[in-house]
This record gives sequence, structure tokens and C-alpha cells, in this order.
Amino acid sequence: MAGRDSKSTPTLDLAPNPEVKLQTANANGKGSEPVVRPYYRTPQRRKSFISPFGVIFVAVIVMIALLSYGLGATMTSNNGASGTTSSTTTTGNMSNPSTAPAANVPNATQNYGNQLAKYVVDPDGAKHFTLTAQQVMWEPVKGSKRVLAWTIDGTVPGPMIHVTAGDHVRITLINHFPEGTALHWHGLMVPSGADGVPGVGMKPVLPGQSYTYDFTVHDQDVGTHWYHSHYDDIVQVPGGMYGAFIVDPRPGTPQAIQAIHADVEATMFVSELGGYYVINGKSFPDTQPIMVKHGQTVHIRLIGASEMIHPMHLHGHFFNLVAEDGHMLPQPIQKDTLSVTPGDTYDITFYAWAPPGSIYPFHCHILAHLMNPGQTGSEMGGLITLIEYAK
Repeated sequence: MAGRDSKSTPTLDLAPNPEVKLQTANANGKGSEPVVRPYYRTPQRRKSFISPFGVIFVAVIVMIALLSYGLGATMTSNNGASGTTSSTTTTGNMSNPSTAPAANVPNATQNYGNQLAKYVVDPDGAKHFTLTAQQVMWEPVKGSKRVLAWTIDGTVPGPMIHVTAGDHVRITLINHFPEGTALHWHGLMVPSGADGVPGVGMKPVLPGQSYTYDFTVHDQDVGTHWYHSHYDDIVQVPGGMYGAFIVDPRPGTPQAIQAIHADVEATMFVSELGGYYVINGKSFPDTQPIMVKHGQTVHIRLIGASEMIHPMHLHGHFFNLVAEDGHMLPQPIQKDTLSVTPGDTYDITFYAWAPPGSIYPFHCHILAHLMNPGQTGSEMGGLITLIEYAK
């Protein structure tokens, strides 16, 4: 045994780190202190040669590495901060396009939109609407700072086009915007040349130019639809360029029998405008109330012109969801809250059961959407309208 131990000592002497080897030997329980100590003393000269210079060399390398890391992190942080600022600025401009400075833009001359669009009948029998794209300074709340709005005929929403299935429709768009534009007929079965998508069937309508859309409204188009910009739409649609397109069924058809019959009708666009949450371009308390009488049936058309989802909740009532995207559901769905998603339309009805003089809110249930800029949580604004019963 002693002979084998003494032979193993030269082998150990070749190990680059005698201290590690010593620890290994002790941990494994092999060898004995008299055998290991001569080996530990053998490389003394080599250890004394390596330690001072090796430690200094390693320390210098570590210092250089730390300095390089610190410098790189600082540069990365600065670049990251610069990138974030740029991104934030861009996002802010896109999400609130109507707050951009405007030169020589007139104030709106009308307080509310959603008015019925007028038309003339052309010699061939077509109902001919003329719409003008124009910028105005719009007031979401009376007395508030006006915001830049991209409108049809100077209001948010634009005029409501209300026709009947089978109608030949002709719509001339005159562009007074400082940039191109186009109108898309959302939910309607129209030829691609009339669909209103520049680059796919048509060119943008440039400033000072006009374009005439020509199509026939079909039975499949019956219901609640809408129109909106489809050029620079991330600016123009949140800026207010949209309106309702309602198609009634032809009299005497099965669709006419199935149609919604109500005593009161209201159309509500849910959206944002220049930092405000708006219903038909207005924020509470300037949203228009829905006036009802006890015992009436109320029909509300909800249209999501927003970039967000807004769960709309009706106090004191349940309502029937009867149609989505203009198409009647097989069976109504009873709800008291409905998530209005971007691009969708909904038809809901409810029975006005409450006594005369009652007032109930109809509002978004994301509570942060019930405030106007500068308000606190104790004040009400934003996406609220009222159901008011006549006394």
C-alpha cells in the first residue's frame, strides 16, 4: 500500500492546482497527510511565480470587462430611452390625431351630428347623396377646448344615410381635406370599385377632387351598417370621419315582417376623439339623452367606431340583443352589458317599464372611460348617456 501511495505522488505533482487536488484527496478520503504535504511543498516556487502576476492580470481583465460593461449599458440605456421617447411620441400622435395643430380650420357650425342625409333623385331614379369631407374644430363638451375633427359635412358623426333594399344609390364625395381620402361602405355588398379602398379598386380622392360611388343596395344589406374613411384611416376615423348607413327591408318581404318595430329609435357611435371618450362625438354631460315614455319599446343601434372595446351597461333594465352586423339573430339574447368591439354594429331593444320621471345611465363599464380630460374620479364624463322618462 505504501509503495502505491509513493508512486502516486509524482502524478499529483503534475496537477495545475495543488490546492484543489488536496481538497479532492481529503474529500474522497484517500491518501494521508504525510503523503500530501510533500506534494504540496513541491510546487511552491511555481505558485509564488504565478500568484502575483496571475492575480494582477486577472484583476486587470476584470476591471476592463466591468468598465466595458458599464459603458455599454449606459449607451444602451440612452439609446433605449431615446427610442422609447420616439415611440411614445408616434403613438401619441396616432392615438390622438385630432389634437394636432390646425391652421385656418373653422369652428363647427353644428353642435351634433347623425342628422339624416339629404338626397336628390337623378333622372335614372338613383338616390344621389353629396357628402363633403372637411376639417372643423369640434367641441366634445360645451366650453371645453376644441379639437381638430376630420368630418363629413362638418359634424361627428357624419350624416346618416337611410335607404331601402333595392335602391340604386349614388354618393358623390367632395374632398376638402388637406390630404387624400376615401369612403368605405362597411358591411355592404358592393362592387370592388365602389368599396372605397385606395389601391384596391380605386385611387384616393385627392384634395380638391371628387369621386362618385355608384351601387345598388340588396336585400342582403338590410340592417345597421356604417361608412368610414379607408385612407389614412388611423387618423381620419378616430378623427370623426364616419356615419351610419341604415338599410330598411322592402315592404311586403319576409324581412319586413321580421324587422324591428319600436316606438323610439336611437343610433350611438362609441369612439374616442382628441383625448375624449365620445358617444356620437360628444362626452357627458353633453351626450344627447334618449327620451322615452313609460310603456314604449326602445331600439338602439350601437356602432363601434372606436380603437377600443367598450362594455356598455344599461342601469335598471335588461335589453335584448336582436341583431349583429345588420343580421338578425335566430333568437334574441338577454343582457344588461354588451361589449362593443371595433367595427361591429349591434341592434338592441328594451321595454321602458319604469315610472315617469325616472332616469337611468347607459355607460361604458371600463370606469376610466367615464372621465373627461382634467376630471377626477368624483366627476362624471366620457361614455355616459341617460335614459330619461317623460314626466
